[in-house]
Amino acid sequence: MQGIDFQDFKAELLKDPEVKNYYESLKPRYALIAELIARRNELQLSQRDLADLTGLRQPAISRLESGNGNVTLDTLSKVVKALGIQITLTRIPAILDNL
Repeated sequence: MQGIDFQDFKAELLKDPEVKNYYESLKPRYALIAELIARRNELQLSQRDLADLTGLRQPAISRLESGNGNVTLDTLSKVVKALGIQITLTRIPAILDNL
């Protein structure tokens, strides 16, 4: 049985402008998550270790790292502080043009 190549499937889906816009809007969220996971792994911390450092529960760390649910700024602040990293905000001119 022949499988579907993921890259071909993705390229086909992204031909739809609505799908492409939604996909692009998720990139910053998942880039942030990838950085948090990379830093946690760099520090050789488990999700439970990170939860202990932040005063959060392990399922909260799991939800943050999976991108499921809404994460509060308080939770995000605790996690970045425990990981010893800083988040910087940058204005995106294209968004400002649409206001």
